[in-house]
Amino acid sequence: MDYGNIKARRAGWHYNMSLLLILSVCILQMAFVPAAMASPVTHRIAGYTQYDTSSAIAEEGWTQSDYAVLAYGENFPDALAATPLAKKYNAPILLTQAQSLPSVTQQTLEDLKVKSVFIVGGTAVVSANVENQVQDLGITVTRLAGNDMYDTAIEIAKQLGNVQEIAVVSGDGYADALSIAPIAAQKNAPLIIVPQNYLTDSIKGYLTDHQISHTYLIGGTDQIAESVSAQFPGVERITGSDKYARNLAVLNRFDSSFNFGKVFMATGNGFADALAGGAYAATLNAPVLLVPADYSQSTGAYLNSKSSQIGQLDILGGEAVMPSALVQNYANSAPAATPSSAYSASEIAKKLSPSIVYIAASDSNGVPLAGGSGYIVDSGGKVVTNYQLIKDAYSAKVTTKDGKTYDVSKVLAYDPYQDIALLKIDAAGLPSVTLGDSDKISTGDKVYALGNTSGTDDTMSDGIVSTKSELVNEASFIQISAPISKGTSGGVLVNEQAEVIGTTTANVTDGQNLYLAIPANSLKSLLTQDINKTLAQLPHNSSAAPVKTDLTDDDFADSDNYLNSSYNLKNLKGSYSVMTIDNKSVRFVWQVNDYQSGTADLSIHGYMDPKDYANWVALLKANKKGSIMAYFVQINNDIAQNYPGKSFAGSVVYQDYYPYYASPQFPENEVTFAGGGKWLVNHVVASFYDLHTQNISDPEVNVPDLNDSIPGSTN
Repeated sequence: MDYGNIKARRAGWHYNMSLLLILSVCILQMAFVPAAMASPVTHRIAGYTQYDTSSAIAEEGWTQSDYAVLAYGENFPDALAATPLAKKYNAPILLTQAQSLPSVTQQTLEDLKVKSVFIVGGTAVVSANVENQVQDLGITVTRLAGNDMYDTAIEIAKQLGNVQEIAVVSGDGYADALSIAPIAAQKNAPLIIVPQNYLTDSIKGYLTDHQISHTYLIGGTDQIAESVSAQFPGVERITGSDKYARNLAVLNRFDSSFNFGKVFMATGNGFADALAGGAYAATLNAPVLLVPADYSQSTGAYLNSKSSQIGQLDILGGEAVMPSALVQNYANSAPAATPSSAYSASEIAKKLSPSIVYIAASDSNGVPLAGGSGYIVDSGGKVVTNYQLIKDAYSAKVTTKDGKTYDVSKVLAYDPYQDIALLKIDAAGLPSVTLGDSDKISTGDKVYALGNTSGTDDTMSDGIVSTKSELVNEASFIQISAPISKGTSGGVLVNEQAEVIGTTTANVTDGQNLYLAIPANSLKSLLTQDINKTLAQLPHNSSAAPVKTDLTDDDFADSDNYLNSSYNLKNLKGSYSVMTIDNKSVRFVWQVNDYQSGTADLSIHGYMDPKDYANWVALLKANKKGSIMAYFVQINNDIAQNYPGKSFAGSVVYQDYYPYYASPQFPENEVTFAGGGKWLVNHVVASFYDLHTQNISDPEVNVPDLNDSIPGSTN
């Protein structure tokens, strides 16, 4: 593992980062005062759409289910009453489009080996075509539907058999139904949906046919009129000033019924995530908190009041509906509960094994480069591994414990200095780990290292924390005594509570083997990033790789310092290390790669001194393209003379590190996250080539136009 010398690279942005830190602290202090204790673990269950999220919830809550409930995913009326039905049959709630079954929903039905599906709603919301698609999977379908949402809720209620209690909510919104649904499900109480000012015949008929002793009615008279309430037996009305206040009122009323080991949180500005999550919450007797788009002091206070009980906040939905900043505010409102008792080694292995994966990385020709471990950190397909595993890869495959293989679709974030990378695979409902607080570990704590060397073969070792802060080239790691064997680097470091407190890696320093782990708290800052790059778009050990940025005058005076030893451009170092036009100098260090790049035999790149970039732009603005072109024509001719019969492609590259995302100053594909709070700009400012299709004495030279603005260098 080669971290390089990062002191010079970081010097330029220390002031910026310090100022940013000061500003961030001020803003946080103005927003609220966080609790003194550590925040509880947060775990996001999400996908790109509501269909993906419902499938992710189902696959996290169930490994197999004979039944599933299928509801329309675009509107709420027919779906609201489904949670008690789902609880009775121990079934997840999945979502569908009106005219076709989403592929992710179909896959989940197959993964869970579902035998019977209840479709809630008529063919206007879930078409006969969807029903046929489900039946084509060999699944029995029962449709529960009425003329409207009120009748449909009654048809669902009939499936619950003889009941003594019911929950009543207005059909004019969805929040009250979502608030009471997990409690109604626990009590096997149907959700009766009513108009504000009258009862339908189907509701009256249901009340006549059933001996109801108690009614939980959610909402004030603005939601359900007193004339309607009076027609139900044993009414207990639960009210609040708005839907969020009523949600808290419901939770407080049934406080003793909940297990706060998990608390589910979902947006109150949509129904889909809380609907599917409510079915999962009902199986755990867990509460579902509905939250607005902005931080709610009352919800924060509720979480704080349960701080001694809350083990984990499960976040339903992605960044668009539940932003990480909002989630963190709520997490800070609820200090973590006392850690649970220790698990045995075999219990930890069983608990973590489904989340450990094998990753195989390949080069641009598909030839395997490296293999190692990783782990699923988010059920929506986020996978963590070592940066060293994928740094030169153009593609990679992830194999999960059940033998399924997924292509890495993109890189979300990476930090080469801490040897960490966050990858994305196109999957949902994956079993994810629980992240712990790596700041809370101490020297001597018992730890376990788990990896996967093939996708099916688990490995596990144990040891203690040797030190929680081992510095390697200015990056901080956890040093452990637990051995990290070949192929298991990139796996998990776990405490006795089965929480992941680090990502394993290995290093050799001064001839000593070090078993290390990247602290989990360092990873957490990457989890909300998305640089949206493929592996092929990352810097590689070629022209796209970052070059030495602390170049001295000696480097430019003697270009052999940075030329590959196998090829030496004989005239290049003396004639082409400096281009001077109109007293404006641009210095270059040249690099030659003797491997095939595309259709060229030689890849030749000149790296511009970042301090001279302003001179380069000034020359272009002064219309000196002819003089610049003459410089490249001469290089082109000399290359052709020194390497007869060789085709070649070359370019001049401006590279520099910025303390911010330097786009739109540069195109998005030229800016990559380099770790340590820095972004690498990799800008090709000129290119030249001979592919045996051009006249060598008059090559094609491309000098692209640049932006009028001249970005400032951080060196």
